[in-house]
Amino acid sequence: MLIIDQWKDLLLTENFFELRNFWQLVLTSLFLLATSKLIKTKSDEEIAKDSNPALWFKRNQSFLVFWVLIVSTFGVCTFFKVEAPIFRFFSILGGVWILIGLATSCIPKLFWARSAAAVIYFLTGFLGMFSIEESIQTLRSLSFSIGSTNITAWNILSGIFAFAFSLWVVMAIAGVIETQVQRIPRISSSLKVLIVKMMRIAFIIIAVIVAMSSVGIDLSAITVLSGAIGLGVGFGLQKVVSNFISGILLLVDNSIKPGDVIEIDGTYGWINNLRARYASVITRDGTEHLIPNEDLITQRVINWTFTDNMIRINVPFGVSYNADPHECIKLAIEATKLVERVLDYPAPICNLKGFGDSSVDFELRFWISDPTNGVSNVKSQVLLNVWDTLKEHNIEIPFPQRDLHIRSSSVALPTVFTTDRSES
Repeated sequence: MLIIDQWKDLLLTENFFELRNFWQLVLTSLFLLATSKLIKTKSDEEIAKDSNPALWFKRNQSFLVFWVLIVSTFGVCTFFKVEAPIFRFFSILGGVWILIGLATSCIPKLFWARSAAAVIYFLTGFLGMFSIEESIQTLRSLSFSIGSTNITAWNILSGIFAFAFSLWVVMAIAGVIETQVQRIPRISSSLKVLIVKMMRIAFIIIAVIVAMSSVGIDLSAITVLSGAIGLGVGFGLQKVVSNFISGILLLVDNSIKPGDVIEIDGTYGWINNLRARYASVITRDGTEHLIPNEDLITQRVINWTFTDNMIRINVPFGVSYNADPHECIKLAIEATKLVERVLDYPAPICNLKGFGDSSVDFELRFWISDPTNGVSNVKSQVLLNVWDTLKEHNIEIPFPQRDLHIRSSSVALPTVFTTDRSES
């Protein structure tokens, strides 16, 4: 109890609870809102996932600026002899939290550094809250009733703390489990996504239940209400629920997964990620299409990489009747092999498809293993190589020709007269 008393004497003053100090709390909230909006903290991906004091400063720029504003304002109030117990409270608590953050940042692993810091933050903040006995009694006196349940302001505040703490705990556990799931080689990537999503949803529900229990709400009293709300949501959000269930089915049956190259309703691209409501498909021109999961279930979808990444491409072309078809087949295969993305096995082949009106028709068939890099571009490269090779060997690629025979006509044709030179 000696530590608690000393901590209370350090943070609080005798006139801490007076109403005239409320403006300090409002100004502190404005400072916090302004710094969080104006100062963008760099993400962990941009500044690595390790932990050290230098990286801690980069990750907590917003809080540091907020603390400097509070300390500066407290210094101004002290200079003009204006009592500012709330500014003093946050100045001391913020300074202690900065020292805790710097100390825990010496732990190399970011997860364990944040975990240790969060526990100490929670203990110091909640210890200060429990030491404020007068404020707790005031919060407990502010109450209202919902049916037979009496809810106080202290219950609500305890519920918020309980929800925040339990959410932090379950998300930390979810992060550890997600890391372990990603390391399992036998599970497909789509099933890993499903496991992680369902696990996070379950953990969030647990955090909500813990918070509601802390508030003092009897969970059995809201079962009927939740059933009625669920029925209404089922009818009102039918499409949303349908897309959500379709997304779960796609992840379970593994028919479409992130990285697959698909074609649906004229849209060709690769799956960037699968969400609860839609799938993100990026086309070759960089456009990202958000396709509802229900469409991927009900419509015909071409999955170019369902079994493996190898696909066969057919490229038709024609040559003149004056050319030797045996030589054309040989030259076309050699030209196709010069393209880097064309696989040597299965080897390219060229078949004679028929005798057209203007040309002898052939079809090249070759395989590629990287459809995510595009199909039209490799077709174009093959056709250009075939064009150059045939032109080099003086083989003509003809254009359509037609012979016109006039059997009869009702149109009067002009008469051609010849002049007898002897008469002249």
